[in-house]
Amino acid sequence: MNPARDIVLLGTGAFAGALARALAQRVSGPTTVHVVSRSFDRARNLADLANTHAVLADRPAWFCAHRLDLPGGADLRPLLARHRPQVLAVCTSDLSPAETRAPASAWSTLIQSAGFGVTLPLQAATALRAASASAEASPGTAVVNACFPDTVNAVLRSAGLPVLCGLGNVSTLASAVRCELRIADESRLKLFAHHVHLHSPPAQEDEAEAWFDDQPLTALPAILERTRFQTRAHLNEIGATAGAAVVDALTQQRDPYVGHVPAPHGRPGGYPVTVTGRSIALRLPPGMSERQAVAHNQKRSALDGITVDQHGKAQFTPAALRILRDHWPDAPSTFGVQDVEDLRVRQLALREYLRKLPAPDTAEGRRGR
Repeated sequence: MNPARDIVLLGTGAFAGALARALAQRVSGPTTVHVVSRSFDRARNLADLANTHAVLADRPAWFCAHRLDLPGGADLRPLLARHRPQVLAVCTSDLSPAETRAPASAWSTLIQSAGFGVTLPLQAATALRAASASAEASPGTAVVNACFPDTVNAVLRSAGLPVLCGLGNVSTLASAVRCELRIADESRLKLFAHHVHLHSPPAQEDEAEAWFDDQPLTALPAILERTRFQTRAHLNEIGATAGAAVVDALTQQRDPYVGHVPAPHGRPGGYPVTVTGRSIALRLPPGMSERQAVAHNQKRSALDGITVDQHGKAQFTPAALRILRDHWPDAPSTFGVQDVEDLRVRQLALREYLRKLPAPDTAEGRRGR
């Protein structure tokens, strides 16, 4: 009989909810999922729904609810030390991606104009606390981060924190490509894509790249354009279902996962990979080196308004910094992991102020995540 497994799932938002439902329908052995939220009612409601999915799917999964306000400073270590989970899935942050699609305000316009990357401190702070708690209380736990992982994970890894990979983004797009081409075996597809590719890039040369049976997939731009017209709820469901396969593979550490993940071991952007136990290997097309693959995604990172170098130093692009400083005159051009908490506090204050202001009539910009 398979030994029992534990997963700690932080968050009850759209992606976390979709991930819980997907896990309920596909776990490969007895699994307890601890749903953690600052609202016990939300955690309990999601756990109840996921338990129903598990029963209907006849899967050996049990979901239980915990109230813990991690963004507010609560200590995650006791929960991790008590359960020693195989996986800690971080699916909550100080900024919901849905906010960029809310009624227009000066805040949403700032993100759309400067790029989603200007919110990095808001995306990274909770993941930083969670990964730090795991390193102390349950060092054998695999940490996966679904909050802007293409960039956040590089910051966390630079601090020596055990973040293995991300969820969503490239795997969402890869799943859509597989559906379009009816590819049952994901090992035949090799897609290199960044978070920014959830939306149309500004120029054709900035588009994602893919290989099918080790031949360039020239139809990729057209496929991705059709994918980008799907609703956010639909894309969340796709990405979370793909993510559930990664999480389940990490709990049992037996059967390799062959697919795509964002930010494996803190690399920028998303890659085709094979996950075996806690080891992640890139699956590269003929003639492409790891260095070239990383450079491809690092270049696209700038389209989100920020880049993170190999030492974990984050740098706003000149255009993003110029827009940001219209509202935050002393915004730093660069920062490191040690600055995240202070910048989070300052960005929360900025958000509170800008939410109350109407969107400028002449605002131009891209859509947020």
